[in-house]
Amino acid sequence: MITALLVDDEQININNLQALLSRHCPEIEVVGMANDTNHAEELIHIFNPDVVFLDIEMPGKNGFELLKSLNAPKFEVVFVTAYDSYAIMAIKFSALDYLLKPINITELKNTVKRIEHSVNAKKQNLRLDNLLNLLDKKQIDDNQRIALPTLKETFLVPVKDIVRCESSNNYTTFYLTNGLAHLISRPLYEYDELLVPYGFIRCHQSHLVNKIHVTSLLNEDSGYLIISSSNYKIPISKQRKSTVKLSLKM
Repeated sequence: MITALLVDDEQININNLQALLSRHCPEIEVVGMANDTNHAEELIHIFNPDVVFLDIEMPGKNGFELLKSLNAPKFEVVFVTAYDSYAIMAIKFSALDYLLKPINITELKNTVKRIEHSVNAKKQNLRLDNLLNLLDKKQIDDNQRIALPTLKETFLVPVKDIVRCESSNNYTTFYLTNGLAHLISRPLYEYDELLVPYGFIRCHQSHLVNKIHVTSLLNEDSGYLIISSSNYKIPISKQRKSTVKLSLKM
């Protein structure tokens, strides 16, 4: 069983989530519930839960402030929120789970499956540190790292070390400057919105490229981007060619 703590300032939300977990996720055992972060902190120390379902916006200290006040939390976190676009972007960038209110049952089941795998594998949650670091900055940082969760391990990779990303159905392969490649079970479009602000170009439906690693544009067919480290050719779709040229200031 996976032990869980539910934290939300509105009891009706806690009751609803508890009912959904009981009905659809029998692998979750709710060991505690809290309506504020002070009570939540007490319950965390008492129960040492595997996962905390945490509302972000609460009176007084919010969910992020609770996490900052804890000493190296080891539990998994599922953020539950109704809004806050920057927070959602930071959560995605850190490969952490979140649920939007009202909670969708399919999304809840998928989230619990990921949490179950992470808890059973006893992975250290470095992604949470990445999230809190992002929330402190709230701006583009050349040294920012992104969490890449593979089946065996989660890698924290500097964004500047990503050469390109390639899509294959609902999977994305990240190719790095050190020659390694990581296969991630998430579609490319999720990383498109995260990485474009860091200088990445969506040049094709299947390709996202870091423009600092582009040396030239080859005018064959609809065009190709040439990667500096390997002379690898990345195709440019016809409908994206003008956007690519604009991004490269050509």
